[in-house]
Amino acid sequence: MSDRQAGSGRKSRMSSSAPRAAVRGVRVMSSGRWHPPLGQPPLAARRAPRLIAIGAALPGVGKSVIASNLAVAIAGLGRQVIVVDLDLLAPRQHALFGVAPAEGEVERGTGVRNVRLWSGAARVARARDAQARREILLELSALDADVVIVDLGAANRDDFWDFFAAGATRLLVSTADRPALEATYAFLKGAALRAERRYGAAEARQVLAQFSGGLVGNAATAPEQAESFHAFARIVRERLGIPLSTLGCLQENPRIVQAIAAGKPLLARRGLDDEVRAFHQMAESILTETAISTGDCALDGPAPQVETLPLPVDLVSYERKHPRFPVDWAAMLELADGATDVRVLDVSEAGAAIETTLRLRAGDTCVLRLYQLEGQPAFPAVVKNVVPRLGRVGLAFLSGGAAALEIVLAGRARRVAP
Repeated sequence: MSDRQAGSGRKSRMSSSAPRAAVRGVRVMSSGRWHPPLGQPPLAARRAPRLIAIGAALPGVGKSVIASNLAVAIAGLGRQVIVVDLDLLAPRQHALFGVAPAEGEVERGTGVRNVRLWSGAARVARARDAQARREILLELSALDADVVIVDLGAANRDDFWDFFAAGATRLLVSTADRPALEATYAFLKGAALRAERRYGAAEARQVLAQFSGGLVGNAATAPEQAESFHAFARIVRERLGIPLSTLGCLQENPRIVQAIAAGKPLLARRGLDDEVRAFHQMAESILTETAISTGDCALDGPAPQVETLPLPVDLVSYERKHPRFPVDWAAMLELADGATDVRVLDVSEAGAAIETTLRLRAGDTCVLRLYQLEGQPAFPAVVKNVVPRLGRVGLAFLSGGAAALEIVLAGRARRVAP
């Protein structure tokens, strides 16, 4: 079996040998949270804030809405968050939080606990040259916060690569529409060309491998459409050498439209749905991300001209045969040396994606017991892939059949079978 945490060979502190009673008609993960609250770090230990840059290759894909809601989700985990609106042409954060545009002051409250707004777009737009612009952006590392979320606009989207280097998390937002995915691929290809220009062809892939962040799919019209984002990420990893993963997928939701009209982020309003859970999962994934690069992976310099073309390969050929459906279930992973509780993130007829603190390796065998479902179905499985920085593990079922179809139906219905 694989190497594991200290204490390997014994059951983890989350383990239990007692049988679990089936929980019917409810979702154990109803809050969308699995990890205990991370808590605010003491001021003595706080250094530079965590930088999260959120950009998009095209306008109108929901980037600013995602930035505001992600800020609320992270603040709910006890972090002090500053949202920096650097959209030069259409700053929207003040409207999304229902506050008046900044007039002179730089920072203001939002009405949401632990979330403040820093309006820097006007200052960046007035910067005389690249050096002055860089100095303004470097001020973000001195802001008094635990997390700084930067909303970048289409007019300055290259700041996504230019000024966020060591340790920064980059999130790209896209819809599943073909033009949006093609524009996103061209934007990422530009990053690969920047790396070759700055570091040389031999070292470019090593530099790109330090990319920290992921893809956020937005406005999906059906659960099956999430697979398009996963397939796109696989193409980027294979063709460009950028370790892009799909951090989350949001579906079209009238409550988001209502929240925008009300001037209050969805997560700051009452109610719980799959999109609220998705934001909580993304927040936790970002804050618990491990092995964040501390090396220099800056990709500054003149932006290369990259034409937006059809994707280099057919997207469908990179989609899994069995579509996956996002869930938020508790389960037990049974191993040769014990068992531990895990979080199930998505399911398909062929396997499941889980979140765990165990250090598993491809080829490890296990049994995934879904004790939250009626009948507590158990699936022998093998580890197919591991994303250590997110604590995510992909499992392939060794046998499926009717039982696997049942869990997929439960996942598609977004509820536990009654």
